[in-house]
Amino acid sequence: MRADREEALEFATAMLDDSRKASSVELEQLLGGDWRGALTACWFIGFAQKYEFRDELHSFLREGNVRRTGKGIAFALARFCRPSDASALHQYFGRSLGELQNRANRPWFLGALLHIERRLGAVNSQDLLAPDGLWDRWSAAGFLGSADPSHWEREVVDWIALAESLD
Repeated sequence: MRADREEALEFATAMLDDSRKASSVELEQLLGGDWRGALTACWFIGFAQKYEFRDELHSFLREGNVRRTGKGIAFALARFCRPSDASALHQYFGRSLGELQNRANRPWFLGALLHIERRLGAVNSQDLLAPDGLWDRWSAAGFLGSADPSHWEREVVDWIALAESLD
């Protein structure tokens, strides 16, 4: 998280307030619109824990229809924190590591997956994180940020903790 704690709390408070005001119809419209609207909807869904959108977020991952909304999807699924969310993230993440577009989203998917696994006491990501495995090869190709998986888990956990502090 790049913002200081006070800025982050101000942002999160506004997000939570707006997400609680947004109706399901409004969120559906945002999800079906351009990537900016869809990204906003995903963050709203995560902050307000609107579980009724879980299947739709899973569908985005299954269909590879992530566009530039990956961080929001990862955040929302990490907030939901169920085995089905880990499974959807794992399948998408493993499939998408060969793609070079939208590289900025991939670490967030890993961070969300690791967060869910830690919370649930499950480990399904070892195949992706094996030495010289998919993550090592993908991260060696270069991207902005760290190649350390725990860095990305901490990034997601910081956002989750911020949201939980307002629950």
